[in-house]
Amino acid sequence: MSVGTHFLPLDEFRHVRHRYLTDSTMPSHVIYARKSTEADDRQILSIDSQIQELKFLALRRGIQQPEVLTEAHSAKSPGRPVFGALMKRIQRGEIVGVLCWKMDRLSRNHLDHGLILQALADGKLQAVITPQQTYTGDGNDRFMGNFELGIATKFIDDLRANVKRGNRARFQRGWPNYRPPLGYLEDHATKTIIKDPVRFPLVRQMWDLILSGAVRPSQILKKANDEFGLRTRKTAQKGGNPLQFQHVYKIFANPFYKGFIRLRSSGEVYQGAHEPMISPEEFERAREILGHPGRPRPSKHEFPYAGMIRCSRCGGVLTPEQHTKPSGRVYTYYRCRARVGKAACGVRTLPEVTFEAQILVDLRRLAVSAEGAEWIIDNLRGSLSQHVTQRQAARESLQRSFEGAHREGEALLTLRLRGQVDDETFERRRKEILERQATLKLRLEQPEARPEELLDRLREIFDFANVAPLAFQRASGDPVRRRRIVQAIAANLRAEDRIALYSAKKPFSFLHESGKARPWLAALQDVRTWLLTTEYFEPLPDLSDISTLPQDSHSV
Repeated sequence: MSVGTHFLPLDEFRHVRHRYLTDSTMPSHVIYARKSTEADDRQILSIDSQIQELKFLALRRGIQQPEVLTEAHSAKSPGRPVFGALMKRIQRGEIVGVLCWKMDRLSRNHLDHGLILQALADGKLQAVITPQQTYTGDGNDRFMGNFELGIATKFIDDLRANVKRGNRARFQRGWPNYRPPLGYLEDHATKTIIKDPVRFPLVRQMWDLILSGAVRPSQILKKANDEFGLRTRKTAQKGGNPLQFQHVYKIFANPFYKGFIRLRSSGEVYQGAHEPMISPEEFERAREILGHPGRPRPSKHEFPYAGMIRCSRCGGVLTPEQHTKPSGRVYTYYRCRARVGKAACGVRTLPEVTFEAQILVDLRRLAVSAEGAEWIIDNLRGSLSQHVTQRQAARESLQRSFEGAHREGEALLTLRLRGQVDDETFERRRKEILERQATLKLRLEQPEARPEELLDRLREIFDFANVAPLAFQRASGDPVRRRRIVQAIAANLRAEDRIALYSAKKPFSFLHESGKARPWLAALQDVRTWLLTTEYFEPLPDLSDISTLPQDSHSV
């Protein structure tokens, strides 16, 4: 026996042991009460109620003044801070028992589920005490605890799957599961989206301003707040405020306005059932005008092609700039200011006058003679009528399918009322039928263009192609008109060695010299395919006032 060893008398040993076991620093019990943040409105008193019931339970069990831990956090995924701190204290031996209202208050996910059961199996946690049952490290108790936690986790899994399925079905019917953007309202009675009678026309004016290509986003913001009096939607807790700069960019980047809805969790895009504010072509043109957030913005000068032309070498947007010569004449250039590595890009500047001269030459190549236009229209009339007849037959087939789905739903309801179909089968089949009906209805509601409407659109294109060269030439003092003409015919604009490279948009790409070098028959086939496969026609600039435009001797 080593020197200094001292044995306490039995009575003194018992006194010290009692003090040691009852000391507040020794392992103790805690009350853990939790509510889910997703249901604050229905669980305002849940934590207080849990604490009160669990304190009574502690008194009945002889547990003196247990520590109370509360948390307002969903347990569907790991990461709760209070629960995480509790498990660390259990592993350190500071906590031996946990009182909770039910096992699902502790966990609704697999990771936390395993931590609790492993702590019981290792003896780190002696008991989980609920008003219904006590779960200890005993195999039977752990089995029952595993069962209870498994049910809680399965509930969350099923709820997640049902919500996803419901959201997917709603998206497939064309309706979002979130609050629509500025300009639209929820119709709570029909659970659909309708136009905001006050804000819809104001937001549409914002789109018109950006599509003009001559108004900067900062100017649009000022007009919306000061002239239009546009304010964000007023809700119970926020809203009713002037627009901020980021709101403008969010509006012009939201596909909801062109008739599409996007699933935020996965990014999937669906065709919306709400009324679009703009066409897809207008949406893309607005994005093209705005460019990327970091691109140079137009200055105080009005540059007609700012943001439209990119560098063929590095892909950067060309920056417009003006220079005044000693003679007093002002010249505009488009320069690439991007850097490739440490050096400047080095692509030569594109003079605006050179670009406009090139555009004018190409506009003249698009002109279609009156004889050629009439020949194409006459030959299209018969084929379009035949195609519309075929589409009408397909539409009648869709209508029959829709009516059949309706009858199938009624038959299913009859079987359910007779007790010949169980609840699970009935609900599954009912949702399938509703989804099919929604899809068929959406297809049936899509308007079918009549042959004469398509031919009128083609005449409008021919008229524009014939008038555009003169309108472009005379609009030297109207940068907005020139920009819109270029936007109507040109795509993928690039600059290389003081020359612009671009491709003609459809259907102008089919009309290129169609009355001269290119056979009319080839143009006829291409135009027919384009008319029948295009759902949205980009509106063309109005050039009907060309006779009133002044002739400029200095124009290109």
